[in-house]
Amino acid sequence: MALSKLSRVEIVGEAANGNELMEILLHLNPDLILLDTEMLGTDGIKLCKTITSNFTCIKVIAITAFNDLNYLASIINSGVNCFLQKNTSRKELERAIDIVIDGQTFFPIHINQYKNNLKFTIMKTTKILLVDDDMDIITVLQTILSRNGYNVVTASNKLEGMQKLREEKPDLAILDVMMSTHYEGFEMAKEINDDPTLRNIPVLMQTSIEILVTTNPSVQDMAREFRKNPGFKELYVLLVKDVVSGNAGIDYLSENGKSIWFPVDGFLSKPIDVNKLIPEINRILDKRTKEVSIQ
Repeated sequence: MALSKLSRVEIVGEAANGNELMEILLHLNPDLILLDTEMLGTDGIKLCKTITSNFTCIKVIAITAFNDLNYLASIINSGVNCFLQKNTSRKELERAIDIVIDGQTFFPIHINQYKNNLKFTIMKTTKILLVDDDMDIITVLQTILSRNGYNVVTASNKLEGMQKLREEKPDLAILDVMMSTHYEGFEMAKEINDDPTLRNIPVLMQTSIEILVTTNPSVQDMAREFRKNPGFKELYVLLVKDVVSGNAGIDYLSENGKSIWFPVDGFLSKPIDVNKLIPEINRILDKRTKEVSIQ
C-alpha cells in the first residue's frame, strides 16, 4: 500500500520467501528489491549475499525488525545498498528508494553513534565527476561507477566541468585528456591544480596516449630527462608515472611551445579496463585520505 502511493515505483513482482524470490528473478529483472531479512524458512542474510553477488545490476534495500548492532552489521556486510526498520515512515521509504536508485548507499544516520562498537565501517558515498565529450564513454563509466556505489556527476567540456567542480565539490574528478580541443583536458587539470580551493580534489586522467613509466618518485625531474631525448623532445605531451610511489604528472607543450608541468593523481589507459578502474580509484582516494590525515 505504501509503495503504490509512490509515483516513481512500479511493483513488478511479490514473493513470500527466498525460493519464490529466486524463481521470480529467473523471469524478471527489477531495478530494486525490498527484502525482508526475517522471512519464515529463509536465511535473510544469506539471501541478501546471494542476490548482491549474482544479480549485481539489482539494488537491494533490506527490511528488518531487529535493532541488534551485530545483526545490522551482517546486513550491511552482505552487500545491500540500504537497510530500513519495518516501522519506517513512507516518507523515509521514498527517500531511501530515491537515494538507492540514484546509485548511492543509504544507512540510517543513528547507527553512526555506535560505529565504534561494530566490526565494519560505514563508508560515506563517494562523489565522482566525469568530464568527457564522448557520451558513450560517459554512459559506460557512469554505469560501472554507479553499480559500485559511487554518486556520479557528469560534464561534457571544461567549462561545464569547472562549474560542476565548484558546485558539487566531488571527491574525485576523472577527466578525458583530449576533449573538443587538444588542450582542454590538460587545461582543466592544471586549473584545478592551480586553484587553492580545488587543489585537494584528486584528478585521474583517462588517455590513449602512451604513459612513460619510471621508478623515480620525482616524476617532474623524469619528464625533464625525457624531454632531453630527441625522440621525446618535440612530442606534444608526456605522461609520466612512477610505478613505485604512484606519483604522476603531465608535461605538455603549450601553443607557444613552452613546456608546462603539473601533477595529477593517476592515469587510466583507454580503452578502460573495468578490472583496473575501481582499484585505481580506491588507491587514489586512500592515498589522498592519508595525506589529509597527516596534514
